[in-house]
This record gives sequence, structure tokens and C-alpha cells, in this order.
Amino acid sequence: MRPLYCIICPAGCLLNVLEFSSEDIEVQGNGCERGVEFAKSEISNPMRSLTTTVRTTFPGIPALPVRTDGEIPKGKIMEAMNALSQIIVSTELDCGDTVAEDIADCGVNVIATSDMLSAERRGADISKANSSIFKNYMVTNPPDDMLSYDTDDELFDDEDVVDSNLNPDSPDSTSEQDAQSGRARIRQ
Repeated sequence: MRPLYCIICPAGCLLNVLEFSSEDIEVQGNGCERGVEFAKSEISNPMRSLTTTVRTTFPGIPALPVRTDGEIPKGKIMEAMNALSQIIVSTELDCGDTVAEDIADCGVNVIATSDMLSAERRGADISKANSSIFKNYMVTNPPDDMLSYDTDDELFDDEDVVDSNLNPDSPDSTSEQDAQSGRARIRQ
């Protein structure tokens, strides 16, 4: 008896597979007929989806995530990985574009799973990345004269803000909520 977890649905039934011959298989513990079909397939010809990365020639993006667009025999995974290790992407690709056709002679293509190499995205990402880096830097290292917003969306300087955690009973707190958040506006 061979234990096997069914992965067809979220139930994840624990299947007990009795193999009498390569074609005579008894399955116990299945919650539905799909479990029987899964067990038979898994015993006779296990199939897997392959997800990995391939190298690129693009500075700043050394690897592109890829996956097979179908399942391949489990025994062909290493052959497919060896073939993919020889691929170096040097053209711009969108998500879903084919990176390799008929990988390991399985009739399955390998496709890009990210649009990080698309011309449109690469142009936008440069400005987004710079903006994001700047924003992250500003959040962790705000300048002394940085302006902030209070809960009423009124603009005020950080000089008008006190740390109410240091003095929670401060009469300058505008509300209990401000005191709990650690920031309160000094009343003028």
C-alpha cells in the first residue's frame, strides 16, 4: 500500500493506493472520482509543471521567471532544466511570451511569467523604481523640514507635532486617537 495525497482539490484526501499491476490499481480514501484518476496518473505517469528562471543579458534583471504552459513527465524535469540552463534571453518579452518551444520534446512550451523585460514596462519601471527608492528613503529618512498631514488632512510642519507616547497626558493632544497613534498636533 502506498500513501499519496491528492492535490486535485483543496480537500487533500489521503489516498491509499494498492498496486496489483501497472494497470490494476485500487484506490482507497478518495472523496471523489477525481482522486482515483489522480492516483492512477500519479502511479503510472507522474506529471509536473516546471517553474524556474532563465538568464538574461539585461543589466539589473539577471533572471527572468518562467514556467511550462502545461505539465511535463516528472522524469523529464532534469532534461528540461538542463535545456533551460543553456538559454540566455536577450530580447524584450511580455508575460506569456514563449521563451522555449517543445522543451525536452514534451510538446510543452516555456513561457515568461513576468513582464519585467517588456519595453513598455522597462521604460515605466525606471521612473517607478527611482520614485519608489526615493519614497522608501524619504519614509525611513525624512528631512527636518518635511511636511505632514494630520487626521483632518490639514498641512502642518513636523515642528507642530509632538510624540504623545513621551507624554500621553499632554493637554496638547487633540484626541485620544492621536495620543494612541504616537503623534499629536500642538494646539496653537
